[in-house]
Amino acid sequence: MRPFFLFLLSLCWAAFTSCKEPSSGPETRTDSLVLKVTEADLTSVTLSLHTTGIIYPAALTLTRNSQPVRTFSLNQPDTTLLDTALTPSTAYTWQAIWKKTETTFLKGETVTGRTMDTTSHNFTWRMDTLGCAGSMLWDVAIVNDTCVWVVGDLFTKPYDSFERYNAAMWNGKVWKKFRFALQNWSNATSVQILRCIWNDGCGLWIFSEIGAYIKISNLGSIVKTGKTLERKGTPNKIWGDKQDQFYLVGTDGSITRYNGSTFTLMESGTTVDLLDVWGTPNGDVWACGTYYFGNAERKRPSILLRLNGPFWETVLSEENEGSFPQNDVPSSVFSGIFQLPGSEKLFMTTGYGVFKYSITSQKWYWVKKRTTFSGFPPPEMGIPFEIRGTAANNLIAAGYHNSLVHFNGSTWKQFTEPLREFAWPRSLAVSPGGVISVGQLSGADGFSAFICFGQPGSRRR
Repeated sequence: MRPFFLFLLSLCWAAFTSCKEPSSGPETRTDSLVLKVTEADLTSVTLSLHTTGIIYPAALTLTRNSQPVRTFSLNQPDTTLLDTALTPSTAYTWQAIWKKTETTFLKGETVTGRTMDTTSHNFTWRMDTLGCAGSMLWDVAIVNDTCVWVVGDLFTKPYDSFERYNAAMWNGKVWKKFRFALQNWSNATSVQILRCIWNDGCGLWIFSEIGAYIKISNLGSIVKTGKTLERKGTPNKIWGDKQDQFYLVGTDGSITRYNGSTFTLMESGTTVDLLDVWGTPNGDVWACGTYYFGNAERKRPSILLRLNGPFWETVLSEENEGSFPQNDVPSSVFSGIFQLPGSEKLFMTTGYGVFKYSITSQKWYWVKKRTTFSGFPPPEMGIPFEIRGTAANNLIAAGYHNSLVHFNGSTWKQFTEPLREFAWPRSLAVSPGGVISVGQLSGADGFSAFICFGQPGSRRR
């Protein structure tokens, strides 16, 4: 009996000890402040703040180099902070501090960031022409320094359909012209005017004026061809961030999405001619446009759209096309948009200059005002039509009268070397190796196509 009794006693002791509260050990802190630098330009830095265990509303202070620069009330776990009036090319440290009580504070870890430096305005330029009278180029795509594609309508004899091409490739030395035949609506093939081109990293998508498409390799071999099943308007621009997935915008408010297998016509909520589309890998997608070539009797509003899930929402719509912008809000001819990956700023070209939109604060700011146009070349900038770049300190805007301006993070410079009085850039592409602008050039015999090369530094192509 004694062994059995001892066995029962051990079971009871084990059950008793298992029901005891576990030892709390050292106190675990659950509140925290996590600050990160998300974007830096020449004179400002954007920071993200994530908090846990905070009692809202909370009184917080942002310090820079251990000195308070902003005190604010926080009502949610996450927020974005903007620190401005900084010095270019300078390192800073920031810290978030929560005032828990009158005498106690919670301090987050310090983070370090550096503002950008300016880039050089020193570019060398060269202008080429392709084709003869009747030729023009609509779009350009840079694959690398020795592979550039342009699309449009090219004649080697004036308006001779037997001497007609619709694309050309630069191999680093010479231009090679191509004649691509695409399907028309009777399922026959024909050499059509090509309107837009997009490099998806594994090839180039090209669309014609009737919505037919062709995908080619970097060297011009055909990968696939066909036409969109649903058509509304003439294609103007393509943008995508994944292979074989993109958005196509055009006239009459048309937006088509391609998911890799199916073309779907999306409802844009507008009949405005959409001139540009751009986005970032983090999910931002924008489109803008105006009744640029519409009937003069129609209202000609300009519009900016943003993709919100499966729907497009209007961010800005302006009908006063002839009015100078008031209160730093754009008006007149929304023609080009551009956003850098990871940035919360959107750039847009308009009839009165270049604007910047802060997605976080939902506010507009002038970036570059257009001066009154008088004579040629324009004193500072003509009418900007498109904007592209590689960083916040390397942006290029191209526009009417072949106006080409460069933003180096601090100042704008109008390039006078490549200017021609009757040149009209239709598209622009920028890479670390340089900038290429294409369009049409008016002459005594009619329009011809031009390509304007700009390369940083003193090296020439």
